[in-house]
Amino acid sequence: MEKYSRWRDPGTGIQPFLPPVPPRTEISLLFSLSNVIHYVVGPIQGIVKFALVAVVVLLYLVLVPLIGTLLAPLGPLQGIWKRTFSSLCLRLILFFTGFFYIKSEPVSIRKGRNKAAKSPSMNVKSGDIIVTNWTSYVEVIYLALRFHPVFTQVIPSVNKVRCISLWQAIRLCVRSPVLTPEEANVDPKDLYTLKQLSAKAKDNQWGAIVVFPEATTSNGRALLKFGSPLFNEFKPTDREGGFHVMAFKYDYSYMPPTYTVGYQFVHFLSLCSQFSNTLRIKYLLDDEAPCSKEGSLNPADLTTLAGSTDLVGGQLLLALGNIGRLRKTNLDLNDKRDFLEYYYLSNKKTHSTHTSALKKRK
Repeated sequence: MEKYSRWRDPGTGIQPFLPPVPPRTEISLLFSLSNVIHYVVGPIQGIVKFALVAVVVLLYLVLVPLIGTLLAPLGPLQGIWKRTFSSLCLRLILFFTGFFYIKSEPVSIRKGRNKAAKSPSMNVKSGDIIVTNWTSYVEVIYLALRFHPVFTQVIPSVNKVRCISLWQAIRLCVRSPVLTPEEANVDPKDLYTLKQLSAKAKDNQWGAIVVFPEATTSNGRALLKFGSPLFNEFKPTDREGGFHVMAFKYDYSYMPPTYTVGYQFVHFLSLCSQFSNTLRIKYLLDDEAPCSKEGSLNPADLTTLAGSTDLVGGQLLLALGNIGRLRKTNLDLNDKRDFLEYYYLSNKKTHSTHTSALKKRK
């Protein structure tokens, strides 16, 4: 849409905040018939699936936070109980929203390397940092299912993060990204640098730490600039490891599962109305991640990142772009804040004008 053209990245021509347009397909009788079925049966299916998800969410609340807390005296059994029923409920939620099969694929960015030469599985431990792009609340649910991690929210003005719950991480997709602790309504004492949080999570066996360094969602067509130099405490010469890089992408024919703007309830109901949804995950081999034992800056990276105050963050951004085949833009969370303000104000005015016109006709 031309009225949103000011948020088109000049270097790539991509608008990363608008819901993407589904890919064009050849019109045929079979395609037209499938469209009719989708628009007739989809809403009914959506209501049924939404009801099933609501039941599973209630079960989750009873089995995980409630009964899980009561089992605190049992020590390790409490953790087993929580992880088991959390995984079961979260997988059912993804299943009922159409994600029947989720494909996960290891990726090597070293030329000529056989990715099967070493174990391609991710070896994620407590205190490790998972860095991903952010396009929807769906990947939040997947990450909770797969890793049971500590989710974080980036606070750019102080270059720190705060720990948030699964529900808060899901709801952050709706809200405008924050800049300061005051906007996030958080006590500065509850903020951590990534190194501090990583050490604390490792000592207390909290699990891995999930960071969305863009600090807001995009539509999955490109990467935003990182919200702040979060990783500047780490040096490329460090060799303790601990970083894991993942990229999320969706295949779709109708409504995209990515979520950048709009009403989350309507989006989720529409997601349930689709017969199936496809989530593809690509992750970088652990020994190629920044700060790993074998990871290093190649000459091309050195040229690209010349003058950067956050070399590890720059490496992570390059790795995300490479494994997800995502182009990098010059837009960031400040542009998203401006976009959301304009979007909702513009739509409010359009709605008011339309309502006034209807009244005049009457």
